[in-house]
Amino acid sequence: MTRSPDPRNTISYRGDDASLVQAQLAALKQQQSQLFADMARGQERFRRLARSVWRVQEDERRRFARDLHDGLGQNITAILHQLEPLAASTRMNSVDSQRIERAIDLCTRALHDTRMLAHMLRPKILDDLGLCAALNWLCRSVSEGSGFAVEVDCIEDLVAANDDLATLLFRVVQEALNNIAKHAGASQALVKLSVRDGQLHLLVADDGGGCDPGVAMAADGLGSGSGLGSMRERLALFGGHLALISSPGDGTQLRAVLPLRGNPEDG
Repeated sequence: MTRSPDPRNTISYRGDDASLVQAQLAALKQQQSQLFADMARGQERFRRLARSVWRVQEDERRRFARDLHDGLGQNITAILHQLEPLAASTRMNSVDSQRIERAIDLCTRALHDTRMLAHMLRPKILDDLGLCAALNWLCRSVSEGSGFAVEVDCIEDLVAANDDLATLLFRVVQEALNNIAKHAGASQALVKLSVRDGQLHLLVADDGGGCDPGVAMAADGLGSGSGLGSMRERLALFGGHLALISSPGDGTQLRAVLPLRGNPEDG
């Protein structure tokens, strides 16, 4: 026999009560939508601010690199020009001659280091000739200094109209090659930049010892200095993302994807 529900345990709504509940739910839904919209606007304002800070940093790098090259570099060159005639003098004794030769050697190395530092801060070739030329210079420099071969596959003028993307991609490749030189033990590496479906695709691969991607990302979060976290954050500022594909003993692939579009608005 079916028992009738106890009216004391039954909640009933009059028509006006039901309308009130529906109105409250609608208001809550509207408030939620407004909150999400405010959060999205806040995130976009943060991205615009972060992009502005990043551009200021790059402008400072450019200025500092120019000052190093044209200021300190020119002064060291002038010192060399003063020392070289003394080294060629036949009236100087052997002790003084050796001192001059050592001074010339020190100045030559200081000039080389100053120029390399200026180039690594902000290579003039990136501003003058574009991304592909800068990547070829960077890979050649890293290869000569680290002992592993680097192949570059880049379409000329790929991002010629977008200084932000060119600078961003150069920095990502610079950091990736630095990691390979420090940690991978590789004999070969590849830097490839291409366009598919309106997106820029960057691949930096090596045949080194590989790693566990999860461990590498976690270690970077603890300050190991691999730069993966900063690369991911900078790419995200421009709508891109980063993937690390690797396993111990099987090399590493770093893949970045960026939308190929104009510079984001800062207003």
